[in-house]
Amino acid sequence: MKKIIFLSGIHGVGKGYIKEEIKKEINIPIYEASDLIRLNGVITDEKKKVNNVKFNQELLIKSVNNLTCETFILNGHTCLLTRNNKIESINISYFKRMNIIGIILLYDDIDIIEDRLYKRDNIYFEKNILNDLQNTELKNTKRLSDELGIPLLAFKNGDDIKTLINFITNL
Repeated sequence: MKKIIFLSGIHGVGKGYIKEEIKKEINIPIYEASDLIRLNGVITDEKKKVNNVKFNQELLIKSVNNLTCETFILNGHTCLLTRNNKIESINISYFKRMNIIGIILLYDDIDIIEDRLYKRDNIYFEKNILNDLQNTELKNTKRLSDELGIPLLAFKNGDDIKTLINFITNL
């Protein structure tokens, strides 16, 4: 059975940077949820907004099940912004269909996230939307950790990476 470490955080929080830092320290495959979704030949988001969250998650589950490696990190979200700017939490049933053994929630200051998104993707989000997204992500990962009975590490981007590496290696 696959063992998945879920790396969660909103767009622009620095998951890509953290992913590279993890790769420097330990040899573990890391997959982007959005890339796995696209493996099914479908583009389901536009400018960091999703039209059909349920369809998205079904495609993700299908791709995760087709992976050949047993232990890996899955970089994704517990909530998404829809095309009409509504925050939609991903139903916990999708996460229960994967064998998640631990969760890392990456968070950062909203001003930094806003700036990153604009510079990297040329996308502007209002701070209140980013703040609500990050708070929802935090609430969802806590609930997911509690319901699945698995450890959760809330990690601020910029903190000592050794804390994160120790969390992963001790799972």
